[in-house]
Amino acid sequence: MDPLFAIYRSRADKLLVELWAVHLIAGAIAGLLCALFTSLGWWAMPIALVAACGLAMFWLGVGERRLRSVMVPAGSTQCGPADEPRLANIVDGICLLVGVERPTLVIHPAAVANASAFGRRPDRTTVVVTQGLLDELGRIEFEAVIARLLTQVRDGRIAYLTTAVTTVGLPALLWRSLWPLVQVRLEREASTGSDFDDDAEAVKLTRYPPGLADALETMSGVGVSMSTPKATWPLWLADPRAADARQPDELPDYRADLETRVAVLREF
Repeated sequence: MDPLFAIYRSRADKLLVELWAVHLIAGAIAGLLCALFTSLGWWAMPIALVAACGLAMFWLGVGERRLRSVMVPAGSTQCGPADEPRLANIVDGICLLVGVERPTLVIHPAAVANASAFGRRPDRTTVVVTQGLLDELGRIEFEAVIARLLTQVRDGRIAYLTTAVTTVGLPALLWRSLWPLVQVRLEREASTGSDFDDDAEAVKLTRYPPGLADALETMSGVGVSMSTPKATWPLWLADPRAADARQPDELPDYRADLETRVAVLREF
């Protein structure tokens, strides 16, 4: 097993264990109170623990469904080789190089240029590209973007970030106003990697840094801002939070503005 993949899988597992532990502890406390103050007696304890397990599974399912609904909004189209042959051909080629299974491909209707991948399992990943990205990038630039996403899938980072968003970030995923409650923790989880690290992994694969640099420059010119819950920001190739993603002071440490990323790639 790849060491980086093992690290990210371990971190994702810790987040899941934390979710289960919180529910089981809450269930044990509720069961104890019911045992002491209701007629159920000590039967309340196993009942409460079973209910806690069911609730944990319920929230995991809710998180996955909610994430898909916001990442693949109404108007998006799932495409196959016949629908977008250029995109499908590029994805198939990069999948062979990276060694991952072919993801589900979705075209987001937004006119801005951005892309994302999500999925708690590497073999069940969805890659989302906006219509603006599809319209503006040439083949070499698109190969660089897909390589950037699929190397994250290979390394386990997408699975880890998806787990973080659907567990730690679940309150803000369901209710956007709760973002301040989860922002610090979610961005701390996301800071286990960085845009620079992920860009470097992508160009190691393509061996052509100008391809990704040109893609990021095009994205900067078109715009990358997305109307998406803030909890999903770590999943996007370019951080959507700034109107044009050129305000470094507004970005957390693990993210970088597009101009800085392009400058670094030009030095490779």
